[in-house]
Amino acid sequence: MTDGDEGIAVLKEGYAGASAITERYRRCSRCGCRLSRYNSDSRCGGCQRVPAGLPPRQPRVLPEVWADAGVQAALAARDFGRLCTLVREASGLRQDDMVTLTGLSQPFLSMLETGARRLTNIDKIIILLDGLGTPAELTGPMLRSSAAEPDDY
Repeated sequence: MTDGDEGIAVLKEGYAGASAITERYRRCSRCGCRLSRYNSDSRCGGCQRVPAGLPPRQPRVLPEVWADAGVQAALAARDFGRLCTLVREASGLRQDDMVTLTGLSQPFLSMLETGARRLTNIDKIIILLDGLGTPAELTGPMLRSSAAEPDDY
C-alpha cells in the first residue's frame, strides 16, 4: 500500500459497503490532500504549480491573522464558522489544510463555514482552537486544552 492509498484503506475499514466512489478515493502524492475525482494527475493543483525541488508546504495559520479585527470579533462572538472562514482565507489555506490542522472532517468544516452546522461541543471547540493555534489571550483559559496550560497548580 502506498502513501496515496491510505485514505482508501481507512474508508474501507470504516464502512462495510464501500461504494465505487470510495474505491477511487485518492490523495496527492506530494502533500496528502484529497484529490478531486476530476483530477487525473497524482498531485493536487497547488502542488502542480510548485517547482519540483521544493518540499511540500506545511499548512499553518499565519500569526498576523489573530490581530485582524474580524477574526477577533468572530472569536468573541463564538461564531466558529466565520472564524474558520476568516482564518482560512487570510492564511491562504484550503479546507483540506484545516482538516490537517484541526482533525475535524472536511464536510463538517464546510457546513460550519456555510452556517448549516454550529459548533457547540466544548471538546470540539478546544480541538479547533488548539489546531488553529489560537493565542490564549484571545480565548481565555477555559477554552484551552489541559495540555496547553502550564503545570503550576
